Amino acid sequence: MVGSPENHTKGRKTMEYGNVLEFVTANPVFNIATSDQGCPRVRAFLTVLFDDGLIHFTTSTKKAVGRQLAADPRVELCYCAPDFSKMLRIEAEVEELDDRSKKARLVAERDYLQGVDPDDPTFKLMRITHGTARFWTLADNMREAEIPAIKF
Repeated sequence: MVGSPENHTKGRKTMEYGNVLEFVTANPVFNIATSDQGCPRVRAFLTVLFDDGLIHFTTSTKKAVGRQLAADPRVELCYCAPDFSKMLRIEAEVEELDDRSKKARLVAERDYLQGVDPDDPTFKLMRITHGTARFWTLADNMREAEIPAIKF
């Protein structure tokens, strides 16, 4: 799934995908599930949004999560409203984005990236290019199969 961001966002400016980006913007912390030799691993991350309309995050291959994503790019992301009234789950694949200017911008803007070298090959900028999103509420708790999917 490599290519320009313009190719990835064609056809995505739908109202449904707009709702995904609106929710992600309002609730930028997500939990990501990866696989480690068949065992699930979950941890929290912070969303990065650029003007390409895609969900990004940073990691490192020095960390287990970075190595897990390199070995198996299939993930599930889970965003949740602070009051637990609404959740967004995204099943997708991630790809590495090799963009030094975006990495440098993040290092300059984000305190948690202080000291990171944007040219360090272990520092990875990842993005979600295609996936399936589903919003979930407590009212949907017993009707998960009926929740409409938003493909992007």
